[in-house]
Amino acid sequence: MNNIRQFRVSTTVGAFAITICASTAAAQTVIVRNAPPSAKVEVQVNTGAVASAAADTDGNAGVAVDFGSRADEIDVGFFVDVCTEAVRIQLMSPGVQPAPAAAGCTRNEVWGVFVMRRVTTFVVDLDGTAASIHVTQGPPPAAWVGRGQSETTRRFFQTTPPLGLVLFGAAGIPTFSHTIDSACGNATTCSRETFTGAGAAGATYWIKSFLGAQITFAKPAPASAFGSGDRFRFDSTLDSRLITIAATAGVPVGAMRLYGLGGGNYHRATFVTTETINDATVVVNNVTQTIAGGTETFEHRTEGWNWMIGGGLEGWITKSIGFYVEAQSARLKASDVGAAEGGIDDHLLLIVAGARVRVF
Repeated sequence: MNNIRQFRVSTTVGAFAITICASTAAAQTVIVRNAPPSAKVEVQVNTGAVASAAADTDGNAGVAVDFGSRADEIDVGFFVDVCTEAVRIQLMSPGVQPAPAAAGCTRNEVWGVFVMRRVTTFVVDLDGTAASIHVTQGPPPAAWVGRGQSETTRRFFQTTPPLGLVLFGAAGIPTFSHTIDSACGNATTCSRETFTGAGAAGATYWIKSFLGAQITFAKPAPASAFGSGDRFRFDSTLDSRLITIAATAGVPVGAMRLYGLGGGNYHRATFVTTETINDATVVVNNVTQTIAGGTETFEHRTEGWNWMIGGGLEGWITKSIGFYVEAQSARLKASDVGAAEGGIDDHLLLIVAGARVRVF
């Protein structure tokens, strides 16, 4: 039977499978990839004896199944139960149904019927609780076991973006569209400090490899503007913080995942301007008089919900540790808190890079 899909497994598991296939002509090999580390992997053909092996720390295992006195070949369907600390694989003849999955286990009934011969090698590739099957008659091809590739290349294809809860932290650069620019007004001299830093932290939960949800808390460093005119000087500061809640849609490619974001943001911002007017002198009826200047502070506070969009790219060094880069664009629009006038109408572009850690 032709290969259903090309894949790669670690050299250790591949060598183990080749050894089994070469040493006996009356056994089938079932290789499992991406099982829970150290999980017990069990394989049973119809009502035959259960064969088992423990997965290694990378979640790979090879199990030899005795063909027994069956015919030279039989047709089988696959039922894969993925549990917290175990993987149970049952190969059943067409029309035969296994017992229900145990409590806490997720059953995958793989579509199709597979030919099992005395030299067949099956590979069960897990993606969280989902499973897909690959098959060849004889030992796995060299490309499948990653021989001839560098360790870095093998690692790239072996590691897949994880499912479940992922925590992350990052640093980056925020950019506001025009709030700081408008603070300068018609001042003769005005300088801006908008190239500041930002911190971000949050969590993503991947339900499927392509679908999840994300919450992010971001704190840009204050942006400011300061300038002067003929009789005055001022400085303005925008201090903000942001929470974004978004749905995520991803496309896994090897150890990488390209993803997009769409949802809403909640912001809180404080815009403070301090203006100092210099003393002035005037002559009235030949008498010089001094008009005192002064300093005033104006504060605007806003908060509210609006939309956000974004996207990013994450890569996984191991199944638990990865890195990512991401960009979010958020609309900030709200009136002053407790006032009828003033407010903010801006866009925040936040670009960050950081680390991700899979929790479970």
